[in-house]
Amino acid sequence: MEKLRLKNLFAIGMIAAGLMATTPSFAGNEEGSIKGNRFLNRKEYRDMKASMSRIENDRERIAFHKTAFKSNKEAGLVIESHMSKKEIRKAKADLKRDKKYLRIDRRDLHADQNTAIKQANLERKQTKKELCAAKKELRKDKRQGNTADLKGDVALVEKLTLKKELKTKQAEVLKDEVYAFFIYLDDEIDNVV
Repeated sequence: MEKLRLKNLFAIGMIAAGLMATTPSFAGNEEGSIKGNRFLNRKEYRDMKASMSRIENDRERIAFHKTAFKSNKEAGLVIESHMSKKEIRKAKADLKRDKKYLRIDRRDLHADQNTAIKQANLERKQTKKELCAAKKELRKDKRQGNTADLKGDVALVEKLTLKKELKTKQAEVLKDEVYAFFIYLDDEIDNVV
C-alpha cells in the first residue's frame, strides 16, 4: 500500500512539473508583445518579418520615385520622368509580390499550428480511450471480486486520469498560446500592411 502511495505521489509530481513546463510563454512578457514566444524561431515567422521589412522598403521606393517623377515632369525631363514611371511600376509590383508572400507565410504558419493542435487533441482522445478501457477493466474486476488485479487497475485508472488531465491542459495551453500569438501577429501585420 505504501508503494502505491509513493507511485501516486511521484506521478502527481511529474504531472505538476509537466504543467509548469507547459505554461504559456506570454506569462512573463509585456502586454501586447510577442517577445520570447516559441514561434519567433519558426522559419515562417522569420520569412514574414523579412516580407514586412521588404514591404516597408517598397513603399519608401514608391514614394521616392513618385517625388522624382514629379520633379522630373516639372523640369520637363521626358526621359528621366519615363524612367521614374518604370521604377514606380517595378516598386508597385514588388510591393504586391511581398504582400502575397506575407499572406502565404502567415497561412503556412497557421496551418502548422492547426496541425499541432489537432495532434494534441488526438493524443488527448487516445488517452481518454485508454482511461475508458481501464475503468471498464476495473468494473469487471470489482464484479468478479479479483482483489489481486483490483489494486493494479486502481493504480492504472489514477495514472491515466492524471495523464488525461495533463493532455487536456497541454492542448488548452497550446490553443491559447497559438490564439494569442496570432492576435499579436495580426496587429503587427496590420501596422505594416
